[in-house]
Amino acid sequence: MARPRLISDDTILDATRQVLAEFGPAKLTLVAVGVRVGLASPTLLQRFGSKRGLLLASAARSPQLVLLAVAAAEARYSSPLAALRDFALSSVAYHREEFGFAHWDLADEEFRAHALAHSAAVIDSCARLLAAAQRAGELKPDVDVPALARLTLVCFTGALQVWAVNGWGARTDFLSAQLDSLLSPYLTKANDASALDQPRPRGV
Repeated sequence: MARPRLISDDTILDATRQVLAEFGPAKLTLVAVGVRVGLASPTLLQRFGSKRGLLLASAARSPQLVLLAVAAAEARYSSPLAALRDFALSSVAYHREEFGFAHWDLADEEFRAHALAHSAAVIDSCARLLAAAQRAGELKPDVDVPALARLTLVCFTGALQVWAVNGWGARTDFLSAQLDSLLSPYLTKANDASALDQPRPRGV
């Protein structure tokens, strides 16, 4: 009978993303990830087969992390727009450059498939929140929700890349300002961009 795993795959994959974010893909090693979770590198090899297998498993988890982040944002805020903004400023909403996957997403078909799934999860989540905001009267009734959801993903990824090059202020402040600029033309008068700066938590 196989011994039960005391450290879950999800814990290992979370550690992998942390190491990627801190050191980049070139410096990521099985030893570094193993140290982070308290496992020997042969154990990681047994579970994931190789460094590539570990990275692919981490990339494959991106859509799940998007859904978890959206659910957490919705639990914090009753306003769909506030939940969207909260989700937008979470790291999992950023494009996968945040975790060093960009090169593989372009050059490797397996990684690209996971990148497409990540983008689809972000777009679908944004579309759902934007549709809820429209029903709640926060967005104008004539807004093309699917198109705005795609623009929101473009805003996430483009703003992150621009900030990484130019370093204009704090990252969260810069991303927040770009999102507000994107959404402002589509908001009803009662929900202008300034209202997004102080979203109302649930129960308040």
